[in-house]
Parts: sequence; C-alpha cells; structure tokens
Amino acid sequence: MSSLISLVVPAFNEVLSIRRNVTVILAATDGEPEVELILVDDGSTDGTTAEIVRIAAEDPRIRSLHFTRNFGKEAAIHAGLAESKGDCAIVLDADLQHPPELIPEMIRHWRSGFAVVECVKIDRGRESWLAKSFARVFYWVLGRFAGMDLRDHSDFKLLDRAVVEFYHALPERRRFFRGLIYWAGYPTARIPFHVAERELGVTRWSRLNLLRYAIDNLTSFSSVPLHMITFLGTVTLAIGMLIGVSSLYQKLMGVALDGFTTVNLLLIIIGGSLMIALGIIGHYVGRLYDEIKGRPPYLLKAPPRDAQ
Repeated sequence: MSSLISLVVPAFNEVLSIRRNVTVILAATDGEPEVELILVDDGSTDGTTAEIVRIAAEDPRIRSLHFTRNFGKEAAIHAGLAESKGDCAIVLDADLQHPPELIPEMIRHWRSGFAVVECVKIDRGRESWLAKSFARVFYWVLGRFAGMDLRDHSDFKLLDRAVVEFYHALPERRRFFRGLIYWAGYPTARIPFHVAERELGVTRWSRLNLLRYAIDNLTSFSSVPLHMITFLGTVTLAIGMLIGVSSLYQKLMGVALDGFTTVNLLLIIIGGSLMIALGIIGHYVGRLYDEIKGRPPYLLKAPPRDAQ
C-alpha cells in the first residue's frame, strides 16, 4: 500500500518565484504515487495570493490556505500541518533554500523507522557576519539555559503522522517549531545540507524580527530570565553596599565625595536594574496574556474569486 506524502510550503510575497519553485518541489517527488502539496499564503501583498490560487486550480495535488493577514511563518507551518492528510508531512521553504532534492532521502529514512527526519545546516549561506554571530549567540543561550542543542537545525523536516498529530494537539498559541519537535524526543535521523542561495526575491526577516523571534523562543522554553532577576537584585545590592561602605570610609577620612554624586550613581544603578527586571517580567506576563485570551494563532479566508 502506497503512502500519502504531504508537502507543507509556507509562502509570503513570493510572486516572482512561486510557480517555478512549486514545479521543482513536485519534481522531487516523482517517484511517489500519492503526493499532496499545501501552499500556505501568509498574508502576501504582492500578488502571491492570486498566483497560488491559479497554481492550485491547475493541479489537483495542490491545495492552498490563505491567511487574512501576515501571522508569521510559525503560524503558517501550524496551519499547513493541521490541514495535511498524509502519512508523513515535509515542511520546506518556498524559496528553495531548502533543497527539494533531499526529499527522496528523507522519505527513505522515514520508511526505515524514524519518526522525524531533520535536515541540518552545514553552513548558513551568504548571511552577514552579524547575522551568523547573532545565531551562534542565540543557540548558545538556548542550549545553556534551556538544555536544547538546536545549533544548525532548520524548519526543513519530515514528520511522521504521529508527530504531526502531537504538534497539532499542543495548546500553545505562539509556537517554536524547531524547539517543540526537538523537545518531543521522537527518534530522529539527520541529513546535512548546504543552504541554497535565493535566485529571486529577498529575505523577509529583518534584524528586529529576528530579535523578537529569539526572545519569544527563549522565553518559551526557559524561565532562567526570571531567575536572573534575583541575581540582578543581588548584584545591585552588593554594588550599593560597596558604594555605601566607600562613602562612609571617605567621610571618616575627611575626603567625602559630593553627596549628589553618590545619590545619582545609586539611583542610576537601582533604576536601571528595576527597568530590566520589569521588562523581563513584562515579557512573560505578555506571553501569558496572549495565551489566556485564547485567540486562534491564525485566521483563514476564502481565496479571491477573481483569481480563480
């Protein structure tokens, strides 16, 4: 009995390349008799929506989902996996930076008994020195404080049906796909790959988006930042005591500093520490607020009729 292979492809503003790239992705599955490809339009604004609708109308293996606005790649992955019907699901980028030619090898590993097939990066492509350094620091912090070694991991994965069901059943609204699959601990095979360069279009990730993504994911898996507030308070108290002892000594020696200097220094130290502590607490409270509201992680809309 043949297996149904689901391909989940999130897309955002990929009008220049989506048609060609879908052809390349499907060509990599020519040896599979049953394939479905789910294109998830993450609120595109450049004509990608209409192009995806036309592509889906031309091939019965292709289905499309359309967000009401841009909810982000994590939500797009979630929606695609929830919609998939295959015995396994493969998640890969629409820009072909995840090489589709690895799909047959991923399927072979899955059929040999692995529930997850993880494609890991040999290099990070032509990213800037700053981006590579930021990634190294983020994954070091995540490994050090959350106990998760995600260095060189990617969203390019194959998941068995059981893993897809597990992921869909999770209660989190804001998700970290790589982290949750790693955390689940299913038997995993790893395939190294080189990150391909984009031939058309540009990356949609700004440095600010990457910073937000890193903070969200760190606080999803670790409470260490909260515990660091205690450490920060202890350090601030120690500095305050040292300044107090120093000021008392100088007073007794008759060379006391101007009072305003000491007071201002203490206020800056205490005020800065309080702002950092409130910021950390505020981020966790914000996450709790988002989860408690219970709003869906994404909203779907019907495809535009004029594109059909």
